[in-house]
Amino acid sequence: MLARPTLTVFVTAVCLMGCRGTSSNTASVQPSMAESAAPAASAVSDAARELIGTWTCNGSIHGPGGASPSKVRFEARLELDKAWLRTDFVAVSGEYPYKFTSYRTFDSTARTWRNVILDNMGGDATSSSTDGVTWVGESTGPMGRMKIQDTEHLVSPGMLTLRGQYSMDGMSWNTGYDLTCEK
Repeated sequence: MLARPTLTVFVTAVCLMGCRGTSSNTASVQPSMAESAAPAASAVSDAARELIGTWTCNGSIHGPGGASPSKVRFEARLELDKAWLRTDFVAVSGEYPYKFTSYRTFDSTARTWRNVILDNMGGDATSSSTDGVTWVGESTGPMGRMKIQDTEHLVSPGMLTLRGQYSMDGMSWNTGYDLTCEK
């Protein structure tokens, strides 16, 4: 069972990826670039079906002064021949004017979701997920290098919860955001 991407955010979807082997008596045949891109586009398209659109989130974004009640808008759409899910995340109210753009895709060889984020503070993050719910990775930005963990749960169609955490030492974790979203 593979997962459905959400925003830093993707939830469980069923995708069955085929395996192709070769006989010891035949020459190995490499798939063309178009064949190898098709499983990623198909997995992303199938998984993103419930996520595409505009979401409004309420909760808190945490910063140097602590938690700030915040409203967030994010939009999710497929790009680059449906091989990537792009999400634009914008805090529209609250103390911390945070924004990011993320791109997610499915690596059919590794059977893993990959996520890349670029934010308005000059930071970047990469994370991966095997279930589409828990995303683990690393981030670099004004606070330095840190470990990140995002949990994204599609509660029901049109309802999503998002929680982001970070750790400077890999042992103690702080909350970065805690949001409930509706489409």
